[in-house]
Amino acid sequence: MSRKIVSYVQTDLGRQRQENEDNFVWVQQLWGKPEITLIGVIDGVGGYEGGAEAAALTKNTVENYLQNFEFGTPLELLTQAVTTANNEIYNRRSTHPHLGRMSCVTSVAILDADKEMMYVAHVGDSRGYVFRSGSLLKITKDHSIVGMKEDSGYLTEEEAMHHPRRNEITKMLGETELDAENKNHYLDLFEHSFLSGDIALFCSDGLTDLVNQSQIIAILAGEASLTEKVQQLIEKANELGGKDNITVALATYSAKKSDQKKLYKRAIEVTVEEPGDAENLLVQKPARKKKDWIVIVLTAFIVGFLANWLGTKKMLNLEPPPVPDTVFVIKDTLAQDSLALKDTLINATDTLYKNN
Repeated sequence: MSRKIVSYVQTDLGRQRQENEDNFVWVQQLWGKPEITLIGVIDGVGGYEGGAEAAALTKNTVENYLQNFEFGTPLELLTQAVTTANNEIYNRRSTHPHLGRMSCVTSVAILDADKEMMYVAHVGDSRGYVFRSGSLLKITKDHSIVGMKEDSGYLTEEEAMHHPRRNEITKMLGETELDAENKNHYLDLFEHSFLSGDIALFCSDGLTDLVNQSQIIAILAGEASLTEKVQQLIEKANELGGKDNITVALATYSAKKSDQKKLYKRAIEVTVEEPGDAENLLVQKPARKKKDWIVIVLTAFIVGFLANWLGTKKMLNLEPPPVPDTVFVIKDTLAQDSLALKDTLINATDTLYKNN
């Protein structure tokens, strides 16, 4: 039996705008499958006529395209859907002079609970996050000068939130025609893990311009239902001024007990491939089994190998060797309940390199 994704999306005018130029995409059982959901937010670019129309055009195009086409990988289909929406806006701009600047930004994803993956298309300064084990991981990069400075650490979150040029974006849908040659360079297209217990969050900048990450975490970590959490996030943005339209989309799912072995294996793979995100994994460490002793021997061998090489390097003034392929191959041989041993291996190798 497939896992069912639970999701909810809501958009709000805010406290200071006369028109809501935000919109969203939301198909709860894409292709008739409860384990697959299409979800995301769209923000019409303000200050120009046609922002709301661009957002509505994007919503209808993406939803209709993906509900009518199913053959291909999820990321390929999503890419084509967003590209089609972009070109629809571009053509509308070209044939209607009064809509010459109409455009929008979007962060949209196909979520697959059975594959434990999400497939994301992003352009502009709307955002996508994954809330995992009490941490909020930003998975999209803002297409704005201020956003890039925040992502690189040049500006703090607080400084970026109050920067006078925060909303000057460098990419948006409809600005240029996209084809097979340039769509993969203009759009951000990627896959990301989506594990049981994660909460996927997509939102317009009406939320993140006012509500900081610690406040978002406090709401997502609460005991309220998913629907209530969406409403609480919007209410928080309005309490802080509601200066823009606010759109929030949340999605999550829970694995059955019989799925836990697969979950452990997936968590190990994600951690090895993305070691910087190790602290974000929600995995219970199970009791050690007999097969773990095989991993202990492998761990001792690899650590000893590195120590020997590094000692030789000091004597002969050689460059340290690359981390052996065995370190990365080991993820395929680790038992699903050997996460603690894998962490020990990574920490030991890091320490050896730092000390030498």
